[in-house]
Amino acid sequence: MAIEIKQMKMVDSKALHIAKKNVKEKLKNFGSMFWTVAFPIMMLLVYKLAFSEESDYMINGLTAFDVEFPGIVVYTIGMATVTSAVMFSMSKKDGTLERIDSMPVSRGNVFLGALISETIFMNLQLVLLFTFGYGILGAHFELAMLPIGYLIAMLYGIGAIGLGLIISSFVKTPEAANGFSMLGHMVLMFVSGSFFPLDNPGVFFTPQYWVKQVYLQLTVVGDSFSDLMYSTSIITPFLDPTIIPIWGGLLIIIAFTALFIAIGIRIFQKKTSL
Repeated sequence: MAIEIKQMKMVDSKALHIAKKNVKEKLKNFGSMFWTVAFPIMMLLVYKLAFSEESDYMINGLTAFDVEFPGIVVYTIGMATVTSAVMFSMSKKDGTLERIDSMPVSRGNVFLGALISETIFMNLQLVLLFTFGYGILGAHFELAMLPIGYLIAMLYGIGAIGLGLIISSFVKTPEAANGFSMLGHMVLMFVSGSFFPLDNPGVFFTPQYWVKQVYLQLTVVGDSFSDLMYSTSIITPFLDPTIIPIWGGLLIIIAFTALFIAIGIRIFQKKTSL
């Protein structure tokens, strides 16, 4: 019993050590801080200038900026795919995995450490986005649903880390991890209609669509969980809904998150085994 408790403490300490190491490396990386903190704020300003007028075809007097703000949230939190892929690749390059293999702790600490460090930054990102988007730029939101939107964004971020783990398993260097993960993230942002609305069946196969749409309809439009989802973020009185309720969309987000984590850990363990 004493040995098991000691091993559990070692697991926790190793995960915290890796998390601390990841935070320090990320703070030193100017490019990472720009894309994860500064760039989303710049995008908010651009969207506000370009889409601030009320649109007659949207319900409840919403502006295009109001309905596109969730897309900025999705982009920002989804950057965890890029930063975590680089982190996991660094753990292969700097010998972290070899040191862990020589200790009575599992490689799950690598994932847990990344999860802790990325969660810290995701919370920082959301606080900044909410401050600028809602507090300064005046994006519309339903106060009662805002905490739920926050949790949905965090849930998606955990799945994004799992996707980063998958990508890092197939590349050899942090530079390659950065390039491939950024490419994948940006492609999915456009294909899902998270940057600009798309009315295309392909959006349903991307986690970004579900996150943006659930976040949008709950926190911006003010729908309830029992209301039906729409196939695009252009919310008009004449748009036909899908057959999927918002609570169903939330279940799909959870499924994507669980799938990415499970596959990511399994592949990473296999691809990096000594």
